[in-house]
Amino acid sequence: MKKINCNLIVAGPATGKTFLAMHDERFVDLDGLRAQYKYGFKDILELEFERSKGNRGEVINKDSKDYIIKKINEVINSSKIGLLSYHDDILKYVEDNNIAYCLVYASIDSRDEYIKRMKNRGNDDNFIKAMTDSDIWNDFYKKDVMNDKAIYKIELKPDEYLFDIRSYFVEE
Repeated sequence: MKKINCNLIVAGPATGKTFLAMHDERFVDLDGLRAQYKYGFKDILELEFERSKGNRGEVINKDSKDYIIKKINEVINSSKIGLLSYHDDILKYVEDNNIAYCLVYASIDSRDEYIKRMKNRGNDDNFIKAMTDSDIWNDFYKKDVMNDKAIYKIELKPDEYLFDIRSYFVEE
């Protein structure tokens, strides 16, 4: 496959954004940066960070949208690739400013696999339900398939993570 020229990837939950950024310095977990800034997390372990999803407590920095927009702009002006999940307000900024992005999403029939992924990484039941309820899962998928703003879309195969497809975006 020819390398995809894209330095912003939007990907759903449990696709491996944090793992990829931790294991390949060419990628930046923008969601992780935003959450750490927004909730004032410092020196938090990955498992604890995952368990906090859906119940992170009080917002410490209310300007986290501005913060992550600044980080997005830093990433797109560098040689790194930013990893972002679905946040309507952030995607609106990206699209309104004609920032090219690639969309990576789970296949429609992989719902049970993603429930297991989220349980294995320590997400609480409320977060898992909010991401994988049957109607929500189907709506996410339809929205991904119908997306006409992404410059490139990739549907992950069963047992496939962002780490597995990183060579689509960077030279190995």
